[in-house]
Amino acid sequence: MKFKAHRKQFLLAGPLVAAVTAVTITACGGGSAPAFAQGAAPGHWTQAEVSQFAAANGSDGSNSEDSCITGYTERDMSFGNAMAVTSVTPSDNMSQAQVAAALVAKYGTAAGDAIYGQYQQVISDSVSNCQD
Repeated sequence: MKFKAHRKQFLLAGPLVAAVTAVTITACGGGSAPAFAQGAAPGHWTQAEVSQFAAANGSDGSNSEDSCITGYTERDMSFGNAMAVTSVTPSDNMSQAQVAAALVAKYGTAAGDAIYGQYQQVISDSVSNCQD
């Protein structure tokens, strides 16, 4: 699962990346809720969206850790933003900086930073709460 691979990298780089992200969003005048991409808002995904997200990330739903990560993704991100992260991560081996840069390159600075902020929340929550 792509989100699981990035979650493991966060254990090493997470605090630094989170601090840089917070400073970047604040410096750019951000901090307000992002405009959500097409799909359900955080916490309101349909079962079809949950299934589509899991399949796009290489999960069949039977692994408890993958299910846990998917649950935090559903809670913390809009469906469209979660799929945006999936669309820019062709490899599980991308660093956090590469994911952030890919989102900004594809969606622009404001939207890319907002999507990345939601993604960082998922990573932080799943690192703290999902077993390896």
